[in-house]
Amino acid sequence: MSSDLLLSAKGINKTYSSSMHPIATLRHALFGGKVSKRDEYPVLKNIDLDICHGETVGILGRNGAGKTTLLGILGNVIQPTSGRVERYGRIATLLGLTAGFNVNFTGRENAYLFCSIQGLTRNETDQRIDAISDFADIGRYFDLPIRTYSSGMQARLAFSCAVHVDAELIIIDETLAVGDANFRMKCYDRIGQMKREGQTFLLVSHNQNMVANFCTRGIVLEGGAKIFDGNTMEAVEEYKRIRTESMGDSELEGKLLKRNDGKSKLPKDVVIRDIELEERQETEEEVGVISATLVARRDVGPVSVNFGIRNQHGIVVCALDGLQTGFIISGLKKGERKNIEMQFSKRLLPGKYYFSTTVHELIGDVKKPQDLRQNAMSFEVLCDSAMSGIADLGMGVKLAEANSE
Repeated sequence: MSSDLLLSAKGINKTYSSSMHPIATLRHALFGGKVSKRDEYPVLKNIDLDICHGETVGILGRNGAGKTTLLGILGNVIQPTSGRVERYGRIATLLGLTAGFNVNFTGRENAYLFCSIQGLTRNETDQRIDAISDFADIGRYFDLPIRTYSSGMQARLAFSCAVHVDAELIIIDETLAVGDANFRMKCYDRIGQMKREGQTFLLVSHNQNMVANFCTRGIVLEGGAKIFDGNTMEAVEEYKRIRTESMGDSELEGKLLKRNDGKSKLPKDVVIRDIELEERQETEEEVGVISATLVARRDVGPVSVNFGIRNQHGIVVCALDGLQTGFIISGLKKGERKNIEMQFSKRLLPGKYYFSTTVHELIGDVKKPQDLRQNAMSFEVLCDSAMSGIADLGMGVKLAEANSE
């Protein structure tokens, strides 16, 4: 075993009963016995996962993909149907807003309860309780029952407890998705600080930018199976592909989407071809122009095009919804071609960037994806700049003139 290994899961499966009568469920729990196959609902399928010290692992997946169940098993809150999990350190687990709290206890009492579950003594919790209260910043509510809390206040208390118990691994399931923007920024700052100090995190989020910005590794679940584990940007792109393809065909809902043959499952009645990038000078500004051709494979109704640019970390720099700008092609006949140009100001700072685009058929008030070109091209910005970040906002500094008396 590697000395850096904090958690190792092998062959994790979880199956729930979907239609057993309550009495039958109780009988099965007490006396065991086999459940009919038709009553079984598999939630997780043969998941293998290792987490090492210092990693920040992000898990992405659509609703029902098995993310929360997997975190519950890894955090020893849920027992797997089969498989094993080996843990080599203290793990703090936040599943949902209440994080295992007793809603009739006060925030202070629940903080003591949480720390006790994590193995801290009363004296050790006494030394942390003021810091937990200060970070949660919920004022007098800290001594009121949790049932009186808003969802944001519950998230504050849960996160504050988790980051003060000195756990080797912190597991967080969407807790940061609630609460006000100021508290989320406070949490992100704390996560960044703890990452620099070597803290290990396992995060579930639908926020792709958060995963791209904070995580060192990305995992994608679909249909209860792990379909990707690796580079964060590639994980984000795989998640986006799954979401887009499932929108393109209602029959794909809930199915495991794979690209073993490298082919997309989108309808592709309208396809995007011949993508090229060039630079132009318009008035006083230099712009980038991405040209492409839309080709209709059948008669289609109105279509629109979205496009966006990401940096090398998978963070969206800018994206445009063609429909919202009013860019609508009224319709295409089979075999018809339309040339389009997508333009952006050249304000990017040095780095590598990736261009993606999607064409939608408009059916009533629904946008049905037809073709998706993820990372259709990459380009690099090379220049000497005193600025850092993503975009050149023309920042400058100078001495202000003193006011004369």
